[in-house]
Amino acid sequence: MIQRFLSFLFFVLLLAASHTAILSAQDQTSSPNNAASGDNYFSQTFKFSGSIRERWEATDGPFSVTPASSYLVSQIRLGLAYDPSEWLHFFVQAQDTRVLFYQTTPSNVFYKPFDLHQAWASFGSPEGPGFFVKVGRQDMVIGSGHLLAATDDWWVYTARNFDVVNGTYRGENFSSQLVAGSAVLINPYGFDEHRTGDHIYADYNTFSHLIPGASVEPYLIARTFDNIKSKEGQLGNADTLALGGRIIGHLPGRVDYNFEPIHELGSYSSDRLHANGLLTGIGWTVTSSGWKPRLVTDYTYASGDDGKKDGQRETFDNMFGYNYPMNSLTGQFAFRNIEDWRTGVEFYPVRKLKIRVDGRQFWLPDTTDALYNGYGNVIVHNTKATSSHVGESAEMMATLSVTKTTTVGFGVGTLFPGEYLKQSGKDQAFIYPYFYFAQKF
Repeated sequence: MIQRFLSFLFFVLLLAASHTAILSAQDQTSSPNNAASGDNYFSQTFKFSGSIRERWEATDGPFSVTPASSYLVSQIRLGLAYDPSEWLHFFVQAQDTRVLFYQTTPSNVFYKPFDLHQAWASFGSPEGPGFFVKVGRQDMVIGSGHLLAATDDWWVYTARNFDVVNGTYRGENFSSQLVAGSAVLINPYGFDEHRTGDHIYADYNTFSHLIPGASVEPYLIARTFDNIKSKEGQLGNADTLALGGRIIGHLPGRVDYNFEPIHELGSYSSDRLHANGLLTGIGWTVTSSGWKPRLVTDYTYASGDDGKKDGQRETFDNMFGYNYPMNSLTGQFAFRNIEDWRTGVEFYPVRKLKIRVDGRQFWLPDTTDALYNGYGNVIVHNTKATSSHVGESAEMMATLSVTKTTTVGFGVGTLFPGEYLKQSGKDQAFIYPYFYFAQKF
């Protein structure tokens, strides 16, 4: 059904574009004034867009995913928007993602040949008071993005998105967003579709007047999916409900903060789900002039499971959100069974150049659970480990905005193993340099 809707929407837009072009050409043959009017209508209602992103990566150490010493990831997008009125909008976008010099079969994180990435229609104004509804395949980020987010970032080039109905009501001091649908699964060898029986629902609310200088954002996010096994191996369905709240705000003296606790409950086949997550941090902009240095520290927690076959499951499910902990520059580990404490600084040595330098410490809340990489896959599982300290890392990223549409940057991530990794046979340091280029048009 969704394939038919997306194909129909794509056809309508192409038909509208060709029809408008024909009318414009006919008007040009009739009179100069009509030609100018046709050209003006076309430029006002249709807009072509696109982007090119190139990223060179190199990895050295125990967590390398390819025998290649380095490789190049490339993403190309082409889009067409049709805006016949102020309250009605259509958009389609195609995407092609490939990886060169990989030396092994790439996963769907890096490889997805030409496919339909977005196709949606919206009604209402996305800004200001009132209702706004977007229907179809779309990029979407709910709140901080750690439970529901399109992975349109530097780490997942194929960029997961959603087939949903996404509606928002905005009042003077309040907004409410309702979402229902499914996440799109990347299929490198066919048309991207969602998994049958896997659905998401969200109710995200924002209050801008309850705390001075802050936004209070309580939410409910649910996920239901079929054919999952419990700890005892019993096949069944899963129903996860995340109850959370986010507070983000500013204090006098150029201080900003965030606080977001999350509790998950429900069922996981025959197991009962009880898991917890926390994202919190504080930043201080030392001065708003010159290099604008900003000092930051934050803490991320996602619970793990004790491994006992007791009918309880405690591993935090980050659903379809950002896989990695808050503000990660390299996305090495997933937002599940992890504790991550970060301290860092960011500054602008020149006006368009932003530099971030972070130091991190990682622990496992429960060593009987596993260590997961940034894509949610198990990379270390050592139930006999006597230490929960995964290790420490240093990260750096420099981003230069050459123009409004051109960005270049480079960075490096490292991981120095702690006792948990050493006891698991991962005693080598990991280094991850990268360089990227992005062009929009």
